[in-house]
Amino acid sequence: MNAPRYPLLYQINTRVWLTWLSQTLGRTATLDDIPDAELDRVAAMGFDWIWLLSVWRTGPAAQQVSRANPEWRHEFEETLRDLREEDIAGSGFAIAG
Repeated sequence: MNAPRYPLLYQINTRVWLTWLSQTLGRTATLDDIPDAELDRVAAMGFDWIWLLSVWRTGPAAQQVSRANPEWRHEFEETLRDLREEDIAGSGFAIAG
């Protein structure tokens, strides 16, 4: 089977996905808990690759930057009315190590 000339990439915010899955399962979810049916659903939409954004642990400095920025905080509060400090994990690109 030949690789597609222009493969399609589907980006998923892994933190959000695993948080939702954890709430559904009633326990902390891991990547192993992602149902095969979900991956099959993404493939059925025509995507060739999945980019798991925010899969790495964010460091405390990045968390502080995200929590202290008033514009970002306002946006977070608009999006999540019951926002808690621990909900602001920091940028998925600012990894700890």
